[in-house]
Parts: sequence; C-alpha cells; structure tokens
Amino acid sequence: MDFTYNEILNLEHLNNFEPVEVVNLLAIIFETGRETGSEKDINFGLNLSEKQNLEGFSDENKMTFHYNVANGWSYLQQLTQNFNSDEFWSFDLRESEQQIINLRLALSFSKNSRNNQQKCEILTNLGILFSHLGRFSEAQLYWQRAIKIDSTFSMALGNIGFSLFHYSKILYDSGHQLLFLKLAYKYLNKAINTDIYEEANAAFKNIISILESIIDIEKLSDIQNLKTFSIGDSKAEQEYRTWCLKNHLFLNPLNDVITDNIAGHDCLLLPTITLKFDKPPIYQTIFNQIKQEFVSARHLLFEGLTQKQTHYSDKDNIQLDTLDYAVYSYSSEKIKTTFRLCYSILDKIGYLMNDYLDLEHKPEKVSFRGIWSFYDKSTRTVKINNKIIDTQNWAFKGLYWLSKDLYEKNEEFSHSIEPEAKKLAQIRNFIEHKSFKIVEFVESGLFDNELTFVITRDEFEQKTLKLITLIRASMIYLSLGINLEEKKKVISNPVLPVDFIELRDEFKR
Repeated sequence: MDFTYNEILNLEHLNNFEPVEVVNLLAIIFETGRETGSEKDINFGLNLSEKQNLEGFSDENKMTFHYNVANGWSYLQQLTQNFNSDEFWSFDLRESEQQIINLRLALSFSKNSRNNQQKCEILTNLGILFSHLGRFSEAQLYWQRAIKIDSTFSMALGNIGFSLFHYSKILYDSGHQLLFLKLAYKYLNKAINTDIYEEANAAFKNIISILESIIDIEKLSDIQNLKTFSIGDSKAEQEYRTWCLKNHLFLNPLNDVITDNIAGHDCLLLPTITLKFDKPPIYQTIFNQIKQEFVSARHLLFEGLTQKQTHYSDKDNIQLDTLDYAVYSYSSEKIKTTFRLCYSILDKIGYLMNDYLDLEHKPEKVSFRGIWSFYDKSTRTVKINNKIIDTQNWAFKGLYWLSKDLYEKNEEFSHSIEPEAKKLAQIRNFIEHKSFKIVEFVESGLFDNELTFVITRDEFEQKTLKLITLIRASMIYLSLGINLEEKKKVISNPVLPVDFIELRDEFKR
C-alpha cells in the first residue's frame, strides 16, 4: 500500500483492502484531520467506516477498527464543540453516542487481545467519556479495569484522581468527601510522576495545587487503614460481603474506587429534601423500596452464582431430560429473578424522577426509558423535556445517558448506545412471557421456530451481573442528582425539620 494523502481522500471505499490496511488508512485520515483541524477529512473517514464490510476481520482488527472510528468521532467533537460551553450541556450529542458505541464494540473484541496498551486506551477513553456525560460512577470502574491491566497507565491514574475531585463535590457525606479528596491526591501524584502528555500533566497538577491549598499536605497524604472494618460476624456473611466488594456492588460511592472493608455497607440514601408542608416523605418511601429490592436481588444473584449444589426444594421435582443440556434449578431461578428485579427497579427510579421533577407523565405510563422526553404535537417529534435540560444536573445527565443503554420497541426508544441492548430486552421479554432456557452448552439465540430463547449459563450470569451493576450506578446518580437539586433551593418560608431514624435490623423480617 503506497498512497499519497490526497489519493487516500479520493477513495470511494476501503473494501478492496486487507483488514490491517483498512485500520491503518482510517488512522491516517483521522490523525491527519485532527492535526490540520479538518472537519471535512474526518467526516470523509467516518463515511468510509460506515461503508466498511468487516467480514474477514479478526477480533484484533475489529478492535482497532472501532477504536479508530471512536477516535474519529472524538476528534470531530473536539473541532465542533467546546466541552465547557452550554452546548456540551445538551443532553443529546450524536458524537458522544457514536464514541460510546464504537468504544464498547472495540472493548468487546479485545477479550483475547494481547495489545494491553490499546485495551487500556479503550477503557480510559470510555471512562473519560462517561465522566463527562454524568456517568461518573461507571467511569471509575472503567479506569480501575485499566490499571488492573497496567498499574502504571498514567491517563487512567490521572483521570481517577481528576474525576474523584469533582465527584466529591456532589457527595452529601463529609467523611466520604474527605476520603475522595485524599484518594484523588494519591492518584494524581502517581499520574504526574509518569510519562504523560503536557496538557494532561498541567490539568492534573492544577487539581493537586487546589487540594494542597484547601487541605494540609500531611493530612492529604494520611489515608487510614481501610481494611480494619467489620464485614460481618459469620463466615457466610463475610464471603457475601467480600463478593459484593470485589464486584463493586455496595450502594456506597466508596465502592466505586476501593474494595476495602470500609466500603462494605449500603449507606446510600436520599439527601435531606425540602417539601411542601402537606406532602408526605414519599421519595424516601420509594427509595427504601428500591434499595430493599436491589439488596435482595444482589443476594439472590450471589446465591445463584455461588451455591450450585442441589437444593432440597428441587428434590422429587420430576422433570424430563430433553437431551439439550438445559438447566432447571433453584439456583438458576434466583438469577432469573435478579434479572427481572433489575428492570423493575429502573422503572421505579423513573417513577420517582417523574414526580420529583414534575415531568407530567401519567404514573401508569412511566418507564425509565421514556420519562426524559415528550411528544411535541406542534412539530410532531419527540423532544427531551426542558425541565430536565434546565437542571444542568451532572448526575441527572448521567441517568439520562444510562437510559440510552436500554432498548424498547417504540421507535423513539429503539436506538441504544449499548450494542447488547436489544438482546437484553429480548431476554427480559422471553423470561417474563415466553420460553426461556438456560443451557450448559450451545450458542445463544432463538430456537424451536423462535419459540424459545436459549442462552448458556455463563453468558446469562455475566449479563445479569452487568445489569445489576448498571442498576447500582443508576441509584447513585438518583441520590446524588437529588442532592444537587436540593442544594439549589432557596428557602424563604419557615421550615419544620423532620428527622427520620434508621430502621433497626431486627425489624427487617
């Protein structure tokens, strides 16, 4: 392959080239377009990528292809938008959508790759994008995955610290805030002591300077032993809580960034909310229900994944062996129940948000995917509700972008930024209403004249774990988003404070 840059720009498509040549040509177009500030060239490269047939591409080539395309969309966004402008606060950004889709596809094809550098770049870029879009909890998990691959990966280290600094500002727990700032300081200092490009180094050093100006350096560097906290009295409870910590499943912002015992409890609540005198504490009531359902679903998943011995309730339950390696058991039903509960929790979050922001959807028609928009009769189009946009709320923006991970049949909600969204919705539908079968072997998909959805046990377990992680993040965004809104309220009339005490564990029967 020997082309001048102008000759490359005259190509109609790249389908006659070898996969390695395709990814290299796209990289040349996108990097040159970025360096010269040419929107035209970058759009040309993106147009070529849309025409590309990936048949015959290895997973390694697909990973690099989608990584390059994501970069193309990122460069276009940098040339056309200012991240600090009002435009960036727009809740809909096509460039961001395309970056997420392509980075997620790149990540899905990176499973067996030995290119750790590119894997870390994919994870780090996803984290940066998620943080910008208000999905700051999930962003931390992407960066943590990157430094597990390479503990010295500077951009992941720096962005952990950078994001924790901003994340701390919306926490309502002062103890958590201080620990977040200490951890931010630790990660930022690690980052600036590595080989990192100048602009990022300056940004990270600026946050370090701010931290040192508000907190004594000695105190910033003094992080207590985070492991000397109880995670239960019995061995069974300790094993369960250790599993929750390792999978970042506690309703506790600390568990985004650490897996030490101090994060091993579900302390997330709604903040203090100011209501009209005649309004009951309905939001705390709904959140109590949501939280209990999540904690119960999480434990069901733990049992379903770890306790696979025959349960006494399965004994003498006569069933026929249909020679298809199907799994019928109490433990598998626990995982299916978890999957169903996760979707139920999302709709309850939508139900709470609809009332809190007065979005005016009829309660019986509320869904988590649908609360954000309304049908404009004058233009006959679906638009985002201005009440949401006007909040300029980082966490609510995150909830909105999280909703884009979901798929619904309605045309306006059929577009998703999660490549697996349609399959997850299909699984939910078959579990709830049709024939759904978990098997030990065989590829997933529709069988028996499309009457049955078949999925391997391993795949279903991974999808359910991924889904419950999404639910946890949505609950964090809900709580902290409401905290941001409550801070904005100007109270001019007398307020009667009402204190609620914690419900004692012995009453939870």
